[in-house]
Amino acid sequence: MKIIAALLLLTLPASGQVIDVHMHSYTHEEYWGQGKSHGGVSSPKTVDQHLKETIEEMNKNKIAFAVLSGSIESLQKYTDADSRFIPAYLDRETLIPPAEFESYIKSGTIKVFGEISAQYYGRTLTDSIYAPYLRLCERYGIPVFYHTGTAAPMSPYHGYPKFRISLGDPLLIEDILVKYPKLKIYLGHAGIGFYEHTIDMLVMYTHLYVDLGVILWADPYLNECAIRFLQFAKKAKVLDRIMFGSDQMVWPGAISKSIEFLNGLSFLTDEERRMILYGNAETFFKLK
Repeated sequence: MKIIAALLLLTLPASGQVIDVHMHSYTHEEYWGQGKSHGGVSSPKTVDQHLKETIEEMNKNKIAFAVLSGSIESLQKYTDADSRFIPAYLDRETLIPPAEFESYIKSGTIKVFGEISAQYYGRTLTDSIYAPYLRLCERYGIPVFYHTGTAAPMSPYHGYPKFRISLGDPLLIEDILVKYPKLKIYLGHAGIGFYEHTIDMLVMYTHLYVDLGVILWADPYLNECAIRFLQFAKKAKVLDRIMFGSDQMVWPGAISKSIEFLNGLSFLTDEERRMILYGNAETFFKLK
């Protein structure tokens, strides 16, 4: 039963130069910014301001399309405000029932499954809880967006007691790629410190993609991971499956900062930057 793939087909404006495959949305209750600063950028104090500034950043950077990860309620708010947002269902420790998930796929309310946050809850994508959702995603051609790498310092003490860095190793989902050969998967944050394992996965599984996410802007250590990963990816000839994602979270300014960092990497050619910023995502999501 192959439907819904058409839901991902968009007509991109001629001026579009960037596709961001990693953004986040919030409801008023979920929003945790309230003016916090990180990585040289400040968060808006309210969710309405966050939405406004995110759209302003999209306009400034000519973003034609953005995968927006959040709760069903927050996705509705943001997608109503701007048609460039593509809604992606962010899971929590408990998930909506599979039948409801399928109905949201059919209605176009969910067009991507993720960012899947398994690591925060002490599990990986191989956990049986995800099996019915992965089957539905494979059936309907819904891309799967999976968190890899690490998280904010002291995460096990700040709301996520089951979080473990070791669960962020991309190698741990290899069985999923073998079990679901038609499933479209991309790995968030390129594995961060596990970037060599990410390269191994990309070389072996030629249908696997990754996004860069937080490693482009959050701090110098993550920036170094981005540099090493991209240099290694270039040598491994897998740059054609790496996509731009800002992971702006509560900091819309991270979008500009991420693009500036990527554009400043002299070892990438202009064509390679264009692939990462636009072309690879256009191919992965089958955009027109």
